[in-house]
Amino acid sequence: MKIYLIIIFFFISLFSYYSQNTKEEIISELIVDYISSKYSKEKLDNFIYIGLKRQRLYLFEANIISKIYKVSTSSKGAGNEISSYKTPLGLHCIYEKIGDNAPIGTLFINKKNTNKIVKIDSLTTYQNKDEITTRLMSLMGKELNINKGGSVDTFKRGIYIHGTSNEKTIGQPSSHGCIRMKNNDIVELFNCVDKQIPVFLFNN
Repeated sequence: MKIYLIIIFFFISLFSYYSQNTKEEIISELIVDYISSKYSKEKLDNFIYIGLKRQRLYLFEANIISKIYKVSTSSKGAGNEISSYKTPLGLHCIYEKIGDNAPIGTLFINKKNTNKIVKIDSLTTYQNKDEITTRLMSLMGKELNINKGGSVDTFKRGIYIHGTSNEKTIGQPSSHGCIRMKNNDIVELFNCVDKQIPVFLFNN
Protein backbone atom coordinates (compact mmCIF):
# COMPACT_ATOMS: atom_id res chain seq x y z
CA MET A 1 0.00 0.00 0.00
CA LYS A 2 2.93 2.34 0.72
CA ILE A 3 4.29 1.72 -2.79
CA TYR A 4 0.86 2.58 -4.17
CA LEU A 5 0.92 5.90 -2.31
CA ILE A 6 4.39 6.69 -3.66
CA ILE A 7 3.15 6.03 -7.18
CA ILE A 8 0.12 8.28 -6.62
CA PHE A 9 2.15 11.29 -5.53
CA PHE A 10 4.82 10.66 -8.19
CA PHE A 11 2.14 11.11 -10.81
CA ILE A 12 0.81 14.19 -9.03
CA SER A 13 4.26 15.76 -9.35
CA LEU A 14 4.73 14.49 -12.91
CA PHE A 15 1.61 16.22 -14.12
CA SER A 16 2.19 19.46 -12.23
CA TYR A 17 2.63 21.38 -15.49
CA TYR A 18 -0.89 20.53 -16.63
CA SER A 19 -3.71 23.05 -16.35
CA GLN A 20 -5.24 23.34 -12.89
CA ASN A 21 -8.50 21.70 -13.95
CA THR A 22 -6.74 18.79 -15.60
CA LYS A 23 -4.40 18.42 -12.62
CA GLU A 24 -7.30 18.28 -10.16
CA GLU A 25 -9.08 15.70 -12.31
CA ILE A 26 -5.97 13.51 -12.21
CA ILE A 27 -5.56 13.93 -8.45
CA SER A 28 -9.27 13.23 -7.94
CA GLU A 29 -9.10 9.98 -9.87
CA LEU A 30 -5.98 8.80 -8.06
CA ILE A 31 -7.37 9.57 -4.60
CA VAL A 32 -10.74 7.97 -5.37
CA ASP A 33 -8.98 4.86 -6.70
CA TYR A 34 -6.81 4.65 -3.59
CA ILE A 35 -9.71 5.06 -1.15
CA SER A 36 -11.84 2.60 -3.12
CA SER A 37 -9.09 -0.02 -2.89
CA LYS A 38 -8.67 0.50 0.86
CA TYR A 39 -12.38 0.89 1.71
CA SER A 40 -14.10 -1.20 -0.93
CA LYS A 41 -17.39 -1.29 1.00
CA GLU A 42 -17.67 2.50 1.16
CA LYS A 43 -19.79 4.16 -1.50
CA LEU A 44 -17.90 7.29 -2.51
CA ASP A 45 -19.56 10.46 -3.74
CA ASN A 46 -19.21 13.47 -1.46
CA PHE A 47 -16.41 13.16 1.08
CA ILE A 48 -13.44 14.89 2.73
CA TYR A 49 -9.86 13.70 2.29
CA ILE A 50 -7.12 15.03 4.59
CA GLY A 51 -3.45 14.41 3.85
CA LEU A 52 -1.36 15.01 6.98
CA LYS A 53 2.03 15.25 5.29
CA ARG A 54 0.65 17.56 2.62
CA GLN A 55 -1.30 19.62 5.23
CA ARG A 56 -4.22 19.81 2.84
CA LEU A 57 -7.94 19.12 3.06
CA TYR A 58 -9.72 18.15 -0.15
CA LEU A 59 -13.49 18.40 -0.46
CA PHE A 60 -14.88 15.98 -3.04
CA GLU A 61 -18.28 16.44 -4.62
CA ALA A 62 -19.46 13.71 -7.00
CA ASN A 63 -15.95 12.19 -6.65
CA ILE A 64 -14.27 15.31 -8.05
CA ILE A 65 -12.21 17.78 -6.02
CA SER A 66 -14.31 20.91 -5.59
CA LYS A 67 -12.20 22.73 -2.98
CA ILE A 68 -8.70 22.49 -1.52
CA TYR A 69 -7.74 24.08 1.80
CA LYS A 70 -4.50 24.39 3.73
CA VAL A 71 -4.85 22.97 7.24
CA SER A 72 -2.77 22.39 10.35
CA THR A 73 -2.70 18.97 12.00
CA SER A 74 -0.86 17.80 15.11
CA SER A 75 2.69 18.89 15.77
CA LYS A 76 3.21 15.39 17.20
CA GLY A 77 2.23 13.61 13.99
CA ALA A 78 -0.34 10.89 13.42
CA GLY A 79 -1.80 8.58 16.05
CA ASN A 80 -5.11 7.34 17.39
CA GLU A 81 -4.44 6.85 21.11
CA ILE A 82 -6.23 8.96 23.72
CA SER A 83 -3.92 11.57 25.32
CA SER A 84 -1.41 11.24 22.47
CA TYR A 85 -2.24 14.73 21.13
CA LYS A 86 -1.81 13.26 17.65
CA THR A 87 -4.14 13.53 14.67
CA PRO A 88 -6.09 10.29 14.15
CA LEU A 89 -6.04 8.30 10.93
CA GLY A 90 -8.62 6.28 9.03
CA LEU A 91 -12.28 6.56 8.13
CA HIS A 92 -14.36 9.04 10.13
CA CYS A 93 -17.50 11.07 9.67
CA ILE A 94 -18.62 14.51 10.74
CA TYR A 95 -20.83 13.88 13.76
CA GLU A 96 -21.67 17.42 14.90
CA LYS A 97 -21.69 20.85 13.29
CA ILE A 98 -21.48 23.67 15.81
CA GLY A 99 -21.41 27.45 15.39
CA ASP A 100 -23.78 28.13 12.51
CA ASN A 101 -24.05 31.91 11.97
CA ALA A 102 -21.53 32.74 14.71
CA PRO A 103 -19.37 35.79 13.87
CA ILE A 104 -15.81 35.25 12.67
CA GLY A 105 -13.53 34.87 15.69
CA THR A 106 -16.19 33.54 18.06
CA LEU A 107 -14.49 31.51 20.80
CA PHE A 108 -15.78 28.01 21.61
CA ILE A 109 -14.90 26.12 24.79
CA ASN A 110 -16.08 22.53 25.31
CA LYS A 111 -18.19 22.92 22.16
CA LYS A 112 -20.05 25.86 23.71
CA ASN A 113 -20.27 29.36 22.24
CA THR A 114 -18.72 31.74 24.78
CA ASN A 115 -20.11 34.78 22.92
CA LYS A 116 -16.59 36.21 23.03
CA ILE A 117 -14.72 37.35 19.93
CA VAL A 118 -10.97 36.75 19.91
CA LYS A 119 -8.35 38.41 17.74
CA ILE A 120 -7.33 36.43 14.67
CA ASP A 121 -3.53 36.50 14.44
CA SER A 122 -2.25 36.00 10.90
CA LEU A 123 1.26 37.29 11.60
CA THR A 124 2.71 35.47 14.62
CA THR A 125 4.03 31.98 13.89
CA TYR A 126 4.22 30.87 17.53
CA GLN A 127 1.31 31.34 19.84
CA ASN A 128 0.87 29.36 23.05
CA LYS A 129 -2.88 28.98 22.59
CA ASP A 130 -5.19 26.35 21.19
CA GLU A 131 -8.30 28.44 20.68
CA ILE A 132 -11.24 26.99 18.77
CA THR A 133 -12.91 29.72 16.78
CA THR A 134 -15.80 30.48 14.39
CA ARG A 135 -17.01 26.93 13.58
CA LEU A 136 -16.26 23.39 14.70
CA MET A 137 -17.20 20.00 13.33
CA SER A 138 -16.58 17.00 15.57
CA LEU A 139 -15.24 13.78 14.08
CA MET A 140 -16.39 10.27 14.94
CA GLY A 141 -14.33 7.22 14.03
CA LYS A 142 -16.00 4.47 12.03
CA GLU A 143 -13.41 1.70 12.40
CA LEU A 144 -13.77 -0.36 15.57
CA ASN A 145 -10.55 -0.66 17.56
CA ILE A 146 -8.78 1.64 15.12
CA ASN A 147 -10.46 5.00 15.74
CA LYS A 148 -13.64 3.89 17.51
CA GLY A 149 -13.96 2.44 21.01
CA GLY A 150 -11.55 1.87 23.86
CA SER A 151 -8.39 3.96 24.00
CA VAL A 152 -8.53 4.96 20.33
CA ASP A 153 -11.94 6.62 20.20
CA THR A 154 -11.69 9.82 18.13
CA PHE A 155 -14.98 11.27 19.36
CA LYS A 156 -14.07 10.78 23.02
CA ARG A 157 -10.72 12.43 22.32
CA GLY A 158 -12.53 15.58 21.17
CA ILE A 159 -11.04 15.81 17.70
CA TYR A 160 -12.56 18.54 15.52
CA ILE A 161 -12.14 20.36 12.27
CA HIS A 162 -12.22 23.97 13.47
CA GLY A 163 -11.15 27.56 13.02
CA THR A 164 -8.13 28.93 14.86
CA SER A 165 -7.04 32.28 16.23
CA ASN A 166 -3.52 31.61 14.94
CA GLU A 167 -3.86 31.50 11.17
CA LYS A 168 -0.14 32.00 10.55
CA THR A 169 0.54 28.34 11.37
CA ILE A 170 -1.96 27.01 8.83
CA GLY A 171 -0.12 24.82 6.34
CA GLN A 172 2.27 23.36 8.92
CA PRO A 173 1.75 20.85 11.75
CA SER A 174 1.04 22.79 14.96
CA SER A 175 -2.23 21.60 16.50
CA HIS A 176 -2.85 19.40 19.54
CA GLY A 177 -4.56 16.74 17.42
CA CYS A 178 -7.39 18.59 15.72
CA ILE A 179 -7.50 19.83 12.15
CA ARG A 180 -7.21 23.61 12.18
CA MET A 181 -8.38 25.83 9.33
CA LYS A 182 -8.44 29.52 8.52
CA ASN A 183 -11.66 31.07 9.75
CA ASN A 184 -13.09 32.04 6.36
CA ASP A 185 -12.21 28.57 5.08
CA ILE A 186 -13.97 26.74 7.91
CA VAL A 187 -17.09 28.83 7.32
CA GLU A 188 -17.06 27.90 3.64
CA LEU A 189 -16.47 24.21 4.34
CA PHE A 190 -19.09 24.19 7.12
CA ASN A 191 -21.68 25.49 4.66
CA CYS A 192 -20.74 22.91 2.01
CA VAL A 193 -21.02 19.69 4.00
CA ASP A 194 -23.65 17.78 5.92
CA LYS A 195 -23.35 15.71 9.06
CA GLN A 196 -22.26 12.11 8.44
CA ILE A 197 -20.16 13.02 5.39
CA PRO A 198 -17.19 10.61 5.31
CA VAL A 199 -13.80 12.00 6.32
CA PHE A 200 -10.67 10.06 5.36
CA LEU A 201 -7.42 10.93 7.13
CA PHE A 202 -4.14 9.52 5.84
CA ASN A 203 -0.52 10.18 6.73
CA ASN A 204 0.48 11.26 3.24
